[in-house]
Amino acid sequence: MKKTILTTAAALAMIFSVNIASAQVYEESAGNDPQQQVQQKDDYQQIETSQLPDAVQQAVEQEYQGSQISEAYIKQKDGETKYKLVLTTQDGQSQEVWSDAEGNLKDKDDK
Repeated sequence: MKKTILTTAAALAMIFSVNIASAQVYEESAGNDPQQQVQQKDDYQQIETSQLPDAVQQAVEQEYQGSQISEAYIKQKDGETKYKLVLTTQDGQSQEVWSDAEGNLKDKDDK
């Protein structure tokens, strides 16, 4: 009888310790997501490309002919609206471009 009680107690102790260890690993890994940290750092929120102002879309068409806007992000700060755009070029490469609401474009070097 004592062996049964001790075996059950040991099994329960192992189950609880595994659950606690799993919870700790999950909490640590949830805080280390680089994508999440980057998104929080630059405060841009993803939007649909159809939500971009016409001026921004036209500026991209003129300056980056043949490229498509694959992702769009918006940031509003100090009364200004800024956009971060991810373009897919004709050769399939990704390129980041920034714009204001009037369509004034800047690339990584101008940022």
